[in-house]
Amino acid sequence: REVTTQMADSMLYSAKEVEVLRASSTDIQAPTTTGTALTVAFGGAQKTSADPVMINASGVVTFNAAGNYAIRVKLQAGRTGASGTSILLSRVLLAGAQFGSPAVTKLASADVTVPIESRVVVNATAGQTFTVEIMRDAAGSNFGGLYPQAATVTSWGVAPSALLVISRLEGV
Repeated sequence: REVTTQMADSMLYSAKEVEVLRASSTDIQAPTTTGTALTVAFGGAQKTSADPVMINASGVVTFNAAGNYAIRVKLQAGRTGASGTSILLSRVLLAGAQFGSPAVTKLASADVTVPIESRVVVNATAGQTFTVEIMRDAAGSNFGGLYPQAATVTSWGVAPSALLVISRLEGV
């Protein structure tokens, strides 16, 4: 599926975005305790080594073709029950190393959902991996994770707990 970048982006990159992977999960995903990272899953495995990128069921993306990629991550942070404020951090990793700054949300009430969105552009080499992690910070309560939300109007579907869209940047 071909998607042209927003005008602001196209001036910056002189490129168009061609979507190569869209993956999502409707599972609740929560770390087991504070200070322990959880790799975010984005549903089942998709694509193969013949494609520019592929993802396994554990959420590990492998770039099979070198190039520039725009990556958009949307997480639905939330929690149910308990008291106190939960602090949920998220980060992206390229080849196992943190890429950019982490994102954080504080969940102060017992029934709350807050979207966290990240967008990065990477110049990936063939064989490099990309993952997303979440972690509950020990400065907050030990509750919170990623939660889907089903709409009461069924034709709207389910807002996923985690969404990943990867586009290859190509010259215009």
